[in-house]
Amino acid sequence: VGGTEGLARTMSFYSIAIPKYLEYRLHMFRESPDEVWDELDRETSKKGLDKILELRGFYIKSGQLAAANIGNAFPPIWQDTMSVL
Repeated sequence: VGGTEGLARTMSFYSIAIPKYLEYRLHMFRESPDEVWDELDRETSKKGLDKILELRGFYIKSGQLAAANIGNAFPPIWQDTMSVL
């Protein structure tokens, strides 16, 4: 998907991704405890799943990669949330 529709989909994704990225970086800086990270992962993975289901296509495939933990990059909370894909 390209053109205006592709741009709108990309902007929709990044409207969630960029603020959450900044929130994760803040918690890295603060060296937040595991409980805070777990809650952040639960909240963010749920918002991510909702956005993936809205956008479909490439985003669903990306969520499936998270569920399969390709590259060992995703915590168990993310894997569990994305497993519905």
